[in-house]
Amino acid sequence: MRNAIRLGLVAGLAGAVVLLGSAHAQSSSGSSGSSSMGTSSGSSDTATGGAGASAGTGSTATGAPSAGKKINKKLQDDLEKLHAGNQAEIQAAQLGEANAQSADVKAFAQKMQSDHTKMDEQLTSAAQTLGVSLEGKTFAKEQQSAQKSWQKVQTKTGGDFDKAYMSQMVKDHEGALKVAKNASQSAQKQHQAELASVLQGGQTKIQGHLDEAKHLQKSLGKGGGTASSGSSSSMGTGSSGTSSGK
Repeated sequence: MRNAIRLGLVAGLAGAVVLLGSAHAQSSSGSSGSSSMGTSSGSSDTATGGAGASAGTGSTATGAPSAGKKINKKLQDDLEKLHAGNQAEIQAAQLGEANAQSADVKAFAQKMQSDHTKMDEQLTSAAQTLGVSLEGKTFAKEQQSAQKSWQKVQTKTGGDFDKAYMSQMVKDHEGALKVAKNASQSAQKQHQAELASVLQGGQTKIQGHLDEAKHLQKSLGKGGGTASSGSSSSMGTGSSGTSSGK
């Protein structure tokens, strides 16, 4: 009897062990599957994140050249010409204010100094924003050309100086107007909005100067213009004063 009971207990324990082993196997299988899916999901997220990072990097790389985009050689040269022209007008204005006989010519010279100083500041600021220097070979060449032109004007005195000064004003502004127009159009094509805006403003100013210069030149040709009651400086003094101003 006791043996029978022992045998029954042993059999029961064996069955329990088999059931527990089976349950454990199923649990391990489920855990393994869950872990595998988690890893797969994590891997997928990582891959997605990697793609996102790659896309972000690509976007940055694409945007960077646009932000630091430089202008082409032709526009660079035109900007240097305008910069040299502004500098020449400022110096010439000082000469005109000091030596003009006509009060109208003196007033025009004062306006040229004020306007071209502001125009040059705006142009220089826009160029600096783009990391562009305005004092290259073209600038130096234009400066030399302007000096030669104004040397002829400096030999004049009195009413002859006034006529020579206004004649040169017309020539200078006709040339500057063409350069400013071309530069403005070029800046627009190269998607340089800020620069284009500055150039358009300069173009408008130059056109106004040209119209006024032609009108005053015509007036002087007919013997017009109000004589200045103040004394005029000598050409040497005017030139020296301009140089020291620079």
